[in-house]
Amino acid sequence: MKFLKSILALSMAVAISGGALAAENPLTGIKDSVKTSAQTMKQETVSGAKSVLSEKATTAKTTATDKMISAKDSATSVKKAATDKATSVKDSATKSVTEKMTSAKDQATTAKTAAKEKVTSMKDSATSAKKAATDKVDSMKDSVKSVANSQKVNINKADATTLQSLSGIGEAKAKAIIDYRNKVGKIKSAAELLNISGIGESTIEKIAPYLSF
Repeated sequence: MKFLKSILALSMAVAISGGALAAENPLTGIKDSVKTSAQTMKQETVSGAKSVLSEKATTAKTTATDKMISAKDSATSVKKAATDKATSVKDSATKSVTEKMTSAKDQATTAKTAAKEKVTSMKDSATSAKKAATDKVDSMKDSVKSVANSQKVNINKADATTLQSLSGIGEAKAKAIIDYRNKVGKIKSAAELLNISGIGESTIEKIAPYLSF
């Protein structure tokens, strides 16, 4: 637009110069007018070019700045997305590991408790079995003892006939035992029978296992 105005101004200047200098040398006036117009056009053209270049440079700079900001924002977004994803993966992995460790720990605790209970149960069973066996043995001992005692002769209560069932005790010795009981009292041990006439150690050894007092 400025360029067109310059050309129009130049044409008007030439026309005016031509009318004013008609009486003078026509070529000199035209030459000066053209020279002046050319200088003016050159200055305006240079000025316009500078302005256009300045505007383009400003626009390019602004565009470059905008692109840099956009690129920076994009990089920041990408970095944030990557960081968020890494954090999410890390949290997920940590949670998974923690849950697995907790589960394994719970299973170990459960297994340990079960094993402990089983051992306790086995110990209780063994104790019960041992007690039952001991009770059975004691019962058998008592039975044997009872049977043995029932087969023994009570030296303090047996009559003459019963005393004669003992090995080595005849009628005379049976009567001597009864006389001793009546005179001295209760016989306390097999060794005490040595005090009775006719009964020696060999006889006592034979009858001692079968006597009760």
